[in-house]
Amino acid sequence: MSAEKVVKETKWTIGLSLVVSLALLVTWFVMETMGVAFTENKAFLALSLIPLSAALASFVKLTKIQKNPKRMLSETDERLVAEKNEADAKTLKALQGILFLSYLGYTFIIPEDAFKAFGWWIILSAFLFSLLAPPLLRRILKEA
Repeated sequence: MSAEKVVKETKWTIGLSLVVSLALLVTWFVMETMGVAFTENKAFLALSLIPLSAALASFVKLTKIQKNPKRMLSETDERLVAEKNEADAKTLKALQGILFLSYLGYTFIIPEDAFKAFGWWIILSAFLFSLLAPPLLRRILKEA
């Protein structure tokens, strides 16, 4: 992949993330000033942080690429790919542990919400997906 293409994609990611973040922030501000209670208005403020952090991560990536383009774009070395895959696997295991602890904590702290609350089902679904998705994806990729 050429350096110019990666830089262009990264700039688009930054721009789009900032637009989405700004839209969520403006929605929160308008709802707060008008007193509209669509949902908990703080949710829009909290959601605006996700694309903002994605834009920040893309900006860091862009500065690293512009500083040293050959180093950032040489992802074909087998050792680098193996290190990245190992780091991804360890991150997935850590997230699975966090989801499991969240599920147990929610279930034991608020037992009356088990099988009833939407949040409980979301945490359970995310945990089960994190456990079942890797083997399913491996099988799909082997067959393709």
